[in-house]
Amino acid sequence: MVGISNWGRVIVSTVVVMGFVGITLLYLTQKISGSAVPEILSILLGTLATNFTSVVSYWIGSSSSSTAKDETIQDMAKKS
Repeated sequence: MVGISNWGRVIVSTVVVMGFVGITLLYLTQKISGSAVPEILSILLGTLATNFTSVVSYWIGSSSSSTAKDETIQDMAKKS
């Protein structure tokens, strides 16, 4: 479940994923149509690919587990 404090993370993650997909599609359609792909598009694609990897790592990797652990500790402290 996404708490109030996680909405910022969700929004940023959504923007990065949508940006990555959008720039990838733009890049591929420009390549397929035979037009020269501007260098800035290639740089954007690389940057977004790196950030996309970070987003996936956060939600699936140890950062997600760490966040869940912190929430559990906070819940236990409130009950005491």
